[in-house]
Amino acid sequence: MPNEPGAHSSARLRPDVTARLPSPRRLARLFVLILAGYFVLGTASQKLVPGAYEVFPLFGWSLFSRVPGPTTTYRITIHEFDGRPVEPPVALLDAPKAMVRGDRFIARKVIQRLGAAQAAGKTGEVERLRRLLERSYLRAATGYDLTVERYQPLDRWRGLEVQRTVLERFASAPDGAQR
Repeated sequence: MPNEPGAHSSARLRPDVTARLPSPRRLARLFVLILAGYFVLGTASQKLVPGAYEVFPLFGWSLFSRVPGPTTTYRITIHEFDGRPVEPPVALLDAPKAMVRGDRFIARKVIQRLGAAQAAGKTGEVERLRRLLERSYLRAATGYDLTVERYQPLDRWRGLEVQRTVLERFASAPDGAQR
């Protein structure tokens, strides 16, 4: 009986199921069609969606075609700490914890904004960001340089020299007040 436990009714359904399955050749064609469609949609997504390089889950197949151009970043280099010279001078983001406190990721953002404000000649913004930097990140009276770095990312990766220019030399007091 078909309703008994352990009885299999697959013998009756098997011919119907087998008849509805596509052939292996048809499955291979479907797979190739889906793969080709995925490739076309992934490549087209770069053109169809403005500003997007890839739209998940589509892959745009644009490997290494977007190399960044010339880059400008700013850095703080500490040359004096607590009245003593620092030899060799050390970047604030690389300085030991005895010299610097706080979250260095946020400090990097403050440094980039400070450098941009200095380069643009916005003295009010420079003073505000200097106070923030000195009160939040420097532990003692510190002499430091605000430096601009200009480089090609591929040249920097190859180990070639980075062009550095000192924009301004600053000094902070122990309590974070400017001197």
